[in-house]
Amino acid sequence: MRKNFLFALIFSLVVVLSLLTSKAVASLNYQELPSALIAAIRQDFLQYQENFGDYSRNSKDHRVFFVDLNNDHVKETILYPASGVMCSNRSCPIFIYTKIGNNYKTISDIKVVKNDKFSTIYGSKNEPSIGVLKTSNEGWRDLATRLFDYASRTEKWSQFRYGSHGYTDSTRVLISTPRTILEYSSGVETDFNKFLAP
Repeated sequence: MRKNFLFALIFSLVVVLSLLTSKAVASLNYQELPSALIAAIRQDFLQYQENFGDYSRNSKDHRVFFVDLNNDHVKETILYPASGVMCSNRSCPIFIYTKIGNNYKTISDIKVVKNDKFSTIYGSKNEPSIGVLKTSNEGWRDLATRLFDYASRTEKWSQFRYGSHGYTDSTRVLISTPRTILEYSSGVETDFNKFLAP
């Protein structure tokens, strides 16, 4: 009888602890973004204003990563929209923001084609992840994204470097997998419905 009671007690404790742990992990993977950062993101996405609904429907697909890319002890923001109108059937653009004073500035190279703005940094739509490399240029860490090469039918890591226009494609493919990888599951969930809606 006592053995059954102890077993039931231990089982109950395990269930309660697992529930508390899952809630803690969920809370770590969601946080409010600063209003100045939201304003910068909205500015980049204004061309898609009529399609903001696509972002709200898939808001849980998008992730934000915070990492110091230039060793100034202030973390940059990497926004990875893993679905929506700006993605092609294979890849999605990646936007990088740095904090300057109380505001945020886009430091991923943005090209304008027929009044549409496109980030020149992109990553896989199916396996979104970002490699943070040890190499750097002008004091900014190099980045890499995982892409599937349909010609060779293999997965490759494409390198992006910081330059005069911010981060842009270096056309270089890495020969090995990056040691530090920001996986999709570790990114912060972002409620696009909340801050991209008109």
